Amino acid sequence: MYLDFVSRLLLDLTLMLLIAGACSIIFSRIKLPPIIGYLAAGIILGPTMLTEISVNPVTIDMLSNMGIVLLMFFIGLNLNLQRLKQLGSYIIILLALEMPFMVVAGYLAGLAMGLNSVAAIFLGAVISGTSTAVVVSLLPGRKDIDDEVKTTSTTITVMEDLGQVIILSMAAPLLVGDTPALGNVALMVAGIAIFMSLSLIIGVKFIPRILNWIGKKYDPEVLLIVALGLCFAMALISSLLGLSIAIGAFIMGLIVSQALNSEELTDKVSPMKEVFMAVFFISIGIQVVPSAILDSIPLVLVIVGVFIVAKIVGVTLGSYLLKGNLRNGFMVGVSLVAMGEFAFIIAKTALDAGVVDQQFYASVIGAALITMLILPILSKFSSPIYNSIAAATPNSIKAAMSNFDQLRVDIGNRATSRPEVKRAINWELGLVFIDLLTIVLIQTIFYAIVVPMAIIPEIADSPAWVDPLIMISISMMLMLPAIIDMVQGIKRIAKLLADDATPWSGAKKRRRLYIRFRNLGEVAALLLVVMLFLPF
Repeated sequence: MYLDFVSRLLLDLTLMLLIAGACSIIFSRIKLPPIIGYLAAGIILGPTMLTEISVNPVTIDMLSNMGIVLLMFFIGLNLNLQRLKQLGSYIIILLALEMPFMVVAGYLAGLAMGLNSVAAIFLGAVISGTSTAVVVSLLPGRKDIDDEVKTTSTTITVMEDLGQVIILSMAAPLLVGDTPALGNVALMVAGIAIFMSLSLIIGVKFIPRILNWIGKKYDPEVLLIVALGLCFAMALISSLLGLSIAIGAFIMGLIVSQALNSEELTDKVSPMKEVFMAVFFISIGIQVVPSAILDSIPLVLVIVGVFIVAKIVGVTLGSYLLKGNLRNGFMVGVSLVAMGEFAFIIAKTALDAGVVDQQFYASVIGAALITMLILPILSKFSSPIYNSIAAATPNSIKAAMSNFDQLRVDIGNRATSRPEVKRAINWELGLVFIDLLTIVLIQTIFYAIVVPMAIIPEIADSPAWVDPLIMISISMMLMLPAIIDMVQGIKRIAKLLADDATPWSGAKKRRRLYIRFRNLGEVAALLLVVMLFLPF
């Protein structure tokens, strides 16, 4: 039967919302969140169950994207900009540790499963992010998690979207057999930073004042219409710049949150967000082909296992190293074990390019679905799980962690009380950072100019591994002065830290501390240098 556009739209909405509502009621009865019901509704409406009934893909795509925009706008409205400023450096450093860890974990797991190197890289990219929609839908209802964990988890998911945009851009050349251009990646990172900074600086200066004026002069409905118009405008600008629509909507939410009527706007946006987000989760369920997932169940379970373990370990350790709060780090890590929406985008990009097969794509969808099902359960029991792990931890490890915590507190206190030490450490860190930039610059020039221009001739009739080995050796020789200087800087920082932490202790204790700090710094520097020779 032929239906015009309006009738088709109404039919699609009727099917989606009624089936989603019925499924949500059923799952709520067994104490599962409504999200599971939405996913189940999508599976029911998918191509494998109700074959006589289909939902227009255009309708699904349009409404689910609106859901993402409204969700990110809502998140921005609920975040305190001052609190976000305080979390900013912590989140960035944490993600700089956690996301490469996730990519490497996925890459190694992919190689262990027999995937080729490019497919393994894309597996790492797939598992590097978290679903903002799932996390934000779940956390508000958790009364046993404090606000700091909720804010940190939410902010991480948003920033991971940025990170996955960068990772996808770095991986894209691999689809056609090229190597990633570090210069292009640097430009993209700079572009994102400039876009976000300018948007926030200019937006916070003018938009809240405009909204305050509208709120005083006109009806609340007018204020809502203008705020939503600004939200969709910023999402459009973000999309035109090649970024995710979620980023633009989130930024506008942060800006509008500074207006006097932001709480009223939040209350009005929330019901709309819920409706469109239901459609988003239905769209994920529609992509699920149960038979394909069942055929790939070993790969699905491996992806799920690697993702959950790597996410919890990466976030927990990163948070502990930066803040020292192991429990909160674990809670944040557990709150993030739902694979993100970008996983579908990255997997689909690789599938369309022929880098991975349909089985890989089905496995990613299946793994993402399972993690979305696991997250509510795992999050609910996160405190008992942490307590069990803490109770089972050997006393020697607890003692070492306690000593490390006390040492960090002592260093922080003494660095604060002795500004000359803090200045010296900051100076040495600056020099180490310059050395690191020099190494990256040499790598960029070498692989962007020297290799493409064939300045170094290839050796005829040599084994396939000889030419790459020569290239790596030459680039290492060029980087050697900067590497040596960086190691010396790390040693100087280690000495400053050891002397400052135990000024009244004996030489033997200071020597032990110096060796620990030096080894820690040198391992970190070695990992950074090694990463330059990996595919990323």
